[in-house]
Amino acid sequence: MSISIQRRYGMALAALMASAAVPAFAFAQADDGQVAEVVVTAQRRSESLQKVPVAVSVISGDQLEARQTFSTEQLVEQVPSLTFRKGTTNVNSSLNIRGIGTTSFSSGSEPAVSTVIDGVVFARSGQAFFDLFDVERVEVLRGPQGTLFGKNASAGVVSIITRKPSASPKSFVEASYFDGNEYRVRAGYSGPISDTLLFGVTGVYGQYDGNAKNVFNGETVNGYERAGVRGKLEWTPTENLTVNLIADWTNAVDNASADVIGYATPGDAIIGQEAPLVVGPTNRDINNDVDPVTKDSSWGYSGQIDYRLGEYTLTSITAWRGWGNTEYRDGDYTAVQGKRVGTSSSRDTGLLDFNQFTQEVRLASPIGGVVDYVVGAYYYKTDQDNYFNRFNVGCTATTLAGGACAPGSSTYAVTSNGTANFTTGLQNSAIFGQANLHFNDRLTGIVGLRQSRDEINFNFARVSAFATATAGVRPNFAATGSTTTRGTSGRLGLQYQINDDISAYVNYARGYKGPAINVFFNMQGFDTIPLQPETSDAYEIGLKTALFDRRLILNLAAFKTEYSGFQTTNFDTVAGTIVSRLVNAGEVSTKGLEADFTARPIANLTLSGGASYTDAKIEQFYCPPGSPASCSAVNGQPLGAPKGKWSLAADYRVETPSLPFDINLNTSFVHQDAGRPNANNPVIGPALEGYGLWDASVALVDRDDRYRVTFVVKNITDEFYTTARITSTYIRQQVPRDSERYYGVTIRANFGG
Repeated sequence: MSISIQRRYGMALAALMASAAVPAFAFAQADDGQVAEVVVTAQRRSESLQKVPVAVSVISGDQLEARQTFSTEQLVEQVPSLTFRKGTTNVNSSLNIRGIGTTSFSSGSEPAVSTVIDGVVFARSGQAFFDLFDVERVEVLRGPQGTLFGKNASAGVVSIITRKPSASPKSFVEASYFDGNEYRVRAGYSGPISDTLLFGVTGVYGQYDGNAKNVFNGETVNGYERAGVRGKLEWTPTENLTVNLIADWTNAVDNASADVIGYATPGDAIIGQEAPLVVGPTNRDINNDVDPVTKDSSWGYSGQIDYRLGEYTLTSITAWRGWGNTEYRDGDYTAVQGKRVGTSSSRDTGLLDFNQFTQEVRLASPIGGVVDYVVGAYYYKTDQDNYFNRFNVGCTATTLAGGACAPGSSTYAVTSNGTANFTTGLQNSAIFGQANLHFNDRLTGIVGLRQSRDEINFNFARVSAFATATAGVRPNFAATGSTTTRGTSGRLGLQYQINDDISAYVNYARGYKGPAINVFFNMQGFDTIPLQPETSDAYEIGLKTALFDRRLILNLAAFKTEYSGFQTTNFDTVAGTIVSRLVNAGEVSTKGLEADFTARPIANLTLSGGASYTDAKIEQFYCPPGSPASCSAVNGQPLGAPKGKWSLAADYRVETPSLPFDINLNTSFVHQDAGRPNANNPVIGPALEGYGLWDASVALVDRDDRYRVTFVVKNITDEFYTTARITSTYIRQQVPRDSERYYGVTIRANFGG
């Protein structure tokens, strides 16, 4: 670590310790000075977090708002075990837990980390990247969670619970502005329609010009425009019946998906092709003759019915969801100027239309007896249509010196042109159950089992203008196919209540992720062979404590998980162009330690944070046909997760009786170690560097919470970092919005309540 970085970390830590005397919103504070109880639904019924024998991180909606966390991508700043890999579009971006996740363009695969919104599983990773609004809390469950959470989740679950309609009328309006002409507005209303019917609606709109340039045309990139709305009805016709109906819609257009060139070996042609842009490790600009654009539209309807049969509760959740994704991007990351004879310019166009239907039924027994349980059945069906075109134009001759090419002085011809149309369908049905056996007042045994059936079918056709492989495009190919498998997952555990404030648990979980078929643009014959299911054996031991009269909540976990048939992306080339392919990579493992805490050392002060040490590595990589000899060199190498990551936040309320408002102070810091950019991709230059992000805010809050004005600074030390890298003779990388310092202000007004 350099001296300058050490100084910045030292300054950040010093500020955090100083803010232990002065930080922001007093989250999770009870009137008696204790840390308030946190209720979660990690086991599909409401329970105290401290009583749940599962490693869970919880972020409240208030914490998200105070720290200006607007998207699921930013959750990684508050959950050490959670990391994010940014792709060129949401389709191939992914969340990882404990170093494990699935990043793939393939439409015939499912994510290892499942995203669940109000009990509804999102079937594709790309659906998960949306603006967060109207959120009550986020629960991040670590490790395999297939027993109770709808579709199997072999690495973990990010469960988002939104706010329920209120019993009394209340509304709010909020507006934010940040450097770079970024602004956001939110508004909502909640209240009763009648004695038995409650209603709530929340809307959000955001716009950001961007913080990077496309030097080809002078356009600003790395920005977005997003809008969303969610409406709810809660009907309680009798004391035994509750019906919740939810509808939501979001739309996003962004140009933040361009790969920038960060490193190149001396003499690499990409250096000249990027001119006048200077290739360098902190570059965030591009030189593309195709502006990057990604358009996402998502919608959904769900209905949850809870019916109480005596002391039992029967729950049904029915949901329909749709997702559309369109991408336009430069396939060679360069512009026409700088080209030489024999080189080409590439552009990609992709369209995705996705629909899913899910149905879940659960029965929860009463608690308090010798045995309590949750049993249920689940059904899931998805349909996806894809169109993808890759079009390359090459410079074949020129009259300019040195072989330089330019319009009007050079001859151009189509060198590659291929279009693929394909459809993919997935179905899953399952029965599941989990029981707690209370041997005595202190010792409980946990048994869970899930039986699943997965089916995949596809229809694929690619038409190429050339009979042989051209840059990034294989010749004509057509295929249809299907596969069906059955799988078993489950859980065994023991929980021991040491005393009223401390409990310990040990778990074994059998994880399962269904089969996959690598349905993607460059599909060929051997891709039609189904990938085998991914299975895992996970071991976890944990301790949950409430210490010093509940002024400190400290939860610890140690884990080890071994995966077989690990499904991941392998990189190879087609006529000199890097392409990705989903493969059964073989065997990987992850092990480590985790801690989460919340503390109230003095009045009005809350400290919270966590830390994780993750050792995730490739045990045995199974190289697919046609791989280079260097492929096996990755054996024993780490996966993409950083080994160490920690976060710390301080929130303090300064009482000012002489003023009409109090002052809330907040500061937070997250540090992430260096990591490999991809599981099996060699690295030129450095890997993903470690980094630290320090944020702070000052809020003026009316004591009756009628209004709030918050001043925010993000990334105080102006730390540059990247979220993804792909390497060949040069490195392409993704540079996020938060990789520079910026300021903002948020004004909020609350009415009613």
